[in-house]
Amino acid sequence: MSGTDIVNQASGELVTYDPVGPAELELMIRVLTDRLEASVPVLRTMWHDRYEAERALIEGRAKAMLSAKGATVTEKRAEADLASLPLRLEFDLKKEALHAGEELQKALTAKLYGLLNLNKAVTAAYQSYGHGR
Repeated sequence: MSGTDIVNQASGELVTYDPVGPAELELMIRVLTDRLEASVPVLRTMWHDRYEAERALIEGRAKAMLSAKGATVTEKRAEADLASLPLRLEFDLKKEALHAGEELQKALTAKLYGLLNLNKAVTAAYQSYGHGR
């Protein structure tokens, strides 16, 4: 099938549009739902890793605070923050990955809803002309 080039009104980008029939649309919906279903255990693991990193950060910062040599509480906190910086980085990276995964899941869900609406419209169009699926 040859695509039609159209301009995205929001970005001005040239996009190739390839119309699909009911069978291709159904396949796209099935593939997308499979991806969403497969993302659940992955996100669960990412949440687990994020909480593990947070616990390690809290523990590491507390130990650093207790062993800090500063004369004031502010100095001890600063020492503890510096000492636990690698743990903070690990925690932030886990959070970043988790947020990216969640955003991808939201984008896939939005795309799925769009395809389901399109599927409903295509089905209605076929039914209005007396064609069964």
